[in-house]
Amino acid sequence: MNLTTTKLHPLFGAEIDGADLHRAPDSELVQAIESAMAEHAVVVLRDQQISDEEQIRFSRAFGPLELPPHMGLQFQQRGVLQRRIRSEMYDVSNIDANGDFLPYESLKMASNRANEEFHTDSSFNALPTKWSFLSARIVPPAGADTLYADTRAAYDALPADLKTRAEHAIAEHYFWKTRGRAGFDTITDDMRRAMPPAPQALVRTIPESGRKALLIGNHATHVLGWPAEEGERFLDELNAFATQERFVYAHKWRAGDLVIWDNRCTLHRATPYEIFKYKRDLRRTTINESGPETSSTDALGIAQTG
Repeated sequence: MNLTTTKLHPLFGAEIDGADLHRAPDSELVQAIESAMAEHAVVVLRDQQISDEEQIRFSRAFGPLELPPHMGLQFQQRGVLQRRIRSEMYDVSNIDANGDFLPYESLKMASNRANEEFHTDSSFNALPTKWSFLSARIVPPAGADTLYADTRAAYDALPADLKTRAEHAIAEHYFWKTRGRAGFDTITDDMRRAMPPAPQALVRTIPESGRKALLIGNHATHVLGWPAEEGERFLDELNAFATQERFVYAHKWRAGDLVIWDNRCTLHRATPYEIFKYKRDLRRTTINESGPETSSTDALGIAQTG
């Protein structure tokens, strides 16, 4: 295997050429990806027309899968979310199982709208999230790019006073915050219990690189132990600082792209597109740093409703 790595941005992001994900990943490819991720935090593999099974196999080479939670939804609602793709995957699309556009008021469409805010996948989970793998099957001809921000570089560049204030602060992250802001207003008590908020340190050290990074994004609601308005202002200030253009790489999708990013030290968001004109089919797997393959709801012992 002849692998080559090309930088995509002065601060982070790289493209690796020469990988063939139709084959089971060997030690050379695994080591190359792990090394690139430690340095660049975002890695792009082009022209990977892979199946769900191949994406799952590749993802598992780097850690246990984080399985999609039931989110407190009724059984028939869960079927709408998951039956189009493998149950181990997250469906990041605007189409239903029949290939038709989703209704605007659906939870999946609200999630798509919420994804237009800078966020970190699974920051609202107590599970130790690591990387996400997003595979592009169908992409619109315009729009629907993904912007990635390097929160390691942002932390390094923080003014000293902000760095000191962030160092030992803990923020609470909540799944339903962004869905509610995206217009989904039928959140039941079962749904709230299934997806409770999770505390996350604002600053953490990434073990593979030894670099410090901010764990922020728009799932964060407030800083624990701080007056509410002060904490909100501080989170807004950190988010605005970390998403300056100098810290951002814009990925323009092509069908067949697989993009991997480190949830512990990046933010990302989708850019808008014409959701009832163009179809978009992206499929995500996410891995945790450690632990069994489970969902956040199963890990919390949240029973599924009928």
